Amino acid sequence: MSPACCAPKNIRIIKVGDSRAGVTGLAPLLEQVFREGWSPRDPGLGKRLVEGLRAAGNFVAPASETAYAEALLGLYDDYVEANQKAEPKVIPAAPARK
Repeated sequence: MSPACCAPKNIRIIKVGDSRAGVTGLAPLLEQVFREGWSPRDPGLGKRLVEGLRAAGNFVAPASETAYAEALLGLYDDYVEANQKAEPKVIPAAPARK
């Protein structure tokens, strides 16, 4: 059997500090946090994202938490920006004529 047969699916390579790391569950995490209403500048968001990454089965060393939080905050900022642009704009209805 080839090693690729059993590799986890949906791995995304992210830049963490000066290194690169493969993580799983990133897209669902960003979507969930967005649905929860987090703003990219909310206090505690970096910690929430790191906890979510761990909950998805990723190992994050305690010494790397700050670097992961910074990387994830940047990715979340990009995610929010892309999703705000994708949302359709609602045009208010014209007032009723008398």
